[in-house]
Amino acid sequence: MTELPATRTPLKLAWSDVIVGAELYDGENVQTFSTDWHFHEGWQLVAVTRGKRQYEFKSGCIVAGPGQLVIVPPRLVHRARCLNEGYTSFKIATLPAADWDLEASPAPVSQPTPKLFGAFVSVFEWLKVSGEHQPRSAALDCLEMILRESRAAGSTNKTAPPPYVRQIESYLLNSLNFVPSLESISSLAGVSRYHFAHAFAKHIGLSPLAFHTRARLMRARRLISQGWSLADTSLSLSFSDQSHFGRQFRKVYGMTPGEYQQNVTTGVHSSP
Repeated sequence: MTELPATRTPLKLAWSDVIVGAELYDGENVQTFSTDWHFHEGWQLVAVTRGKRQYEFKSGCIVAGPGQLVIVPPRLVHRARCLNEGYTSFKIATLPAADWDLEASPAPVSQPTPKLFGAFVSVFEWLKVSGEHQPRSAALDCLEMILRESRAAGSTNKTAPPPYVRQIESYLLNSLNFVPSLESISSLAGVSRYHFAHAFAKHIGLSPLAFHTRARLMRARRLISQGWSLADTSLSLSFSDQSHFGRQFRKVYGMTPGEYQQNVTTGVHSSP
C-alpha cells in the first residue's frame, strides 16, 4: 500500500443558520478523521464523495464509498473512521432533534440511490448559506423526504428495551450537571445494579455511565458553539477538571475541545 503524505488537510466545521442546531462537517481530501463510540440526539446524514468511510455499530458496520448516503438514526451508538485507502471526501450533517412527523428507524441505512444522494448534497449546500437566503421550510421538506424514503430500508425486528431503560436514558440526558452513581440510577429503575447495567448496555450500546459521559460531551459541543469558555463548560458539566474534560472530548471526537472551539469560530479544522 502506498504510504500517504504526512499532510494535514482542512476539515471544515460550521453550525447552520438555516436549521438552528444543525452541525455541518465538510471534508475535502481528508487523510484521517476518526471518532470513538458516541451518539447524537438527532439524525446524522453522511454523503461520501471520494474514498471510503466506515461506520461501525454494535450490530455490524457500513463501509460507504462515493455516491453512498449513510443515515444514522437518533441515539444510535456508533463510531467512524476514514479507511486507509487514500484521501476521503464527505459531507456530514448532524441534525437537531427536530419535530418531524417521523418515527426513527432503530437501524442505520446505507443508500446508494442517486436521487437521495444528490438531494442531500444539495440540501447540505443550502444549510451552509445564511438563513436569510434559504427558507428553512424548504430544507426541512427535503430532509424529511430523504428520511422517509430511507426509513423502510432500515426497518428491523430489534427487541424493544424494557420501559425502565428508556426511563433512565431520558433521566441521564436531562441530568448533565452532575454525575450519578450506578447505585442511584439502578435504584430509580427499580432493579438490581447488575441487572440494570446489563440491560442498559444491551439495548443502548454503552454502559450507563459511558452513555452519560457522551451526553455531557454532546452538550459541551453546543455550549462551546454558543461562546462558552472551556473552563466554564467543563465545570458546568461536572468533569473532574479541564484536563479530564479534554481527554474525554478528544477520545470521543478525535479533536481537543480547544480545536473544536477554533473550528466553530473559523470553520476550519486540520484533521489529526
